[in-house]
Amino acid sequence: MSPLILVFVIVGGSRFAVAESWPQRAVRIVVPFPAGSAIDVAARIIGDGLARRWGQSVVIENKPGGETIIGTSAFVSARDQHALLYTTFGTVSVLPLTADNLPFNPQTDLVPLVPTVSVVVAVSVTSSLPVKTLSELEALIRSRPGEFAWASSPTLPRYVFTMFLKQRGLEMNYVGYRDASQPQADLGEGRIHAFVAAIPTSMPAVAAGKARFVATTEPQRTTILPEVASAAEAGYDELSFIGGAGMFVGNDMPASIRERVIADVNAVLSDAVITGKLKAAGQQVIGGGPDVLRRLVEQQAARVVEISRSIDLKSVR
Repeated sequence: MSPLILVFVIVGGSRFAVAESWPQRAVRIVVPFPAGSAIDVAARIIGDGLARRWGQSVVIENKPGGETIIGTSAFVSARDQHALLYTTFGTVSVLPLTADNLPFNPQTDLVPLVPTVSVVVAVSVTSSLPVKTLSELEALIRSRPGEFAWASSPTLPRYVFTMFLKQRGLEMNYVGYRDASQPQADLGEGRIHAFVAAIPTSMPAVAAGKARFVATTEPQRTTILPEVASAAEAGYDELSFIGGAGMFVGNDMPASIRERVIADVNAVLSDAVITGKLKAAGQQVIGGGPDVLRRLVEQQAARVVEISRSIDLKSVR
């Protein structure tokens, strides 16, 4: 055996050993969203599955604020090879268009690994409104301009509904919240009249009979809410978008460990029990590798650019 081949075998074996020995301690999954949010729920479900595969604790660290900037910045700065970032596509697709002087570069500081789920977003209305469809909601808002209030999850849901109102010439009052639980209560009590957010966020009011879903923002009708039409199906293509999430790592994570994480996350996502829990939480499994995640992020970025032609994104943050 030549010296060159011998060196190759040793290096290759070393890379394999690094992946096999990882993780050597607890793994942190940084979530730049509050506890109880749709992204947090998915991170905990997936994290439990990973903990069983790895034989190590997986700790969810919620670092919300700043449209995911605070948590993502903390993750990038830590340069911890036992840490993963679990966030929405918007951290890469939206922030470069809406935030000035980011403390990190989403394109170079974050390495995409696995697209995990599509978070199904729905438009819900308080039960006091006599509407069951988007067209009925549009007609009511048009007949009483400025009388109704709405709220949403940050970034894409807010951008998309703002564009919908502008393009249709409708007037509603936006209500912002710091506490993610407050709009749920206000929707149920009729203090806000429409809410655009992930299904689990609106579900308490819907389950209590105090609100109802009128549409989802998925391109097609989803099996999670099979009785509810998609916005596109109802003739409102401008309200369609996919709100996805994925797993990212820092750019100094060794390739062998990245490959291990990709394989293990996909294994967890293929588990029927995990899939069932995610579906119950209003989320559809995607799965795949870095190329799939990059493509989905690029598609969302193109959608955000399209939206920016109709509204000033920075003015509605």
